[in-house]
Amino acid sequence: MKLNRIAILAILAIFTVVLAGSASAFDLGFLGGSDSEPQQVTVGGIDFSIPAGFTENEDYRMENESSSAGDDFYMSAAGFEDDSKQNAIYIMVADYGDYNVTDDIIAYVADSMDGEKKTINGHTGYVAKQTSAESDSSMLDVDDDVYVFIYEQDGDLVFIGATDQAYFDDVVVE
Repeated sequence: MKLNRIAILAILAIFTVVLAGSASAFDLGFLGGSDSEPQQVTVGGIDFSIPAGFTENEDYRMENESSSAGDDFYMSAAGFEDDSKQNAIYIMVADYGDYNVTDDIIAYVADSMDGEKKTINGHTGYVAKQTSAESDSSMLDVDDDVYVFIYEQDGDLVFIGATDQAYFDDVVVE
């Protein structure tokens, strides 16, 4: 069934980003300093707003890279860390080509993560929390929780991870 195949690929994409976002990815170094104004970024053709004080790790940027599972979908991603290196935001957009991600797929993926339905800046999706004790991987080498917000936009799967779920209100653009 096409729904199950896409849902499995969506889960794979999410775990790929979580693993790629481990502490080693954020230890690669950041370019430039932080601005006092939020910065507008585009990932996978979707606009986001990154809060002031965060800097992008250029080594973490992906542009339409094919998935490790084959050519079934393409991922674009960007990762950001604040000056204290204790807070991070990462964004991933998965494009499944001619197949559009649906609310049913998002709900299926969120259910596997115990996600709670939530609307943020007009985008309905699911927020889930992952603690470092629940995973061998974490965005940062800290014992804090990692929060994710997943939703569909323009037929693509959008995945935002952050060390504080309050960042979702800033990052998600209406």
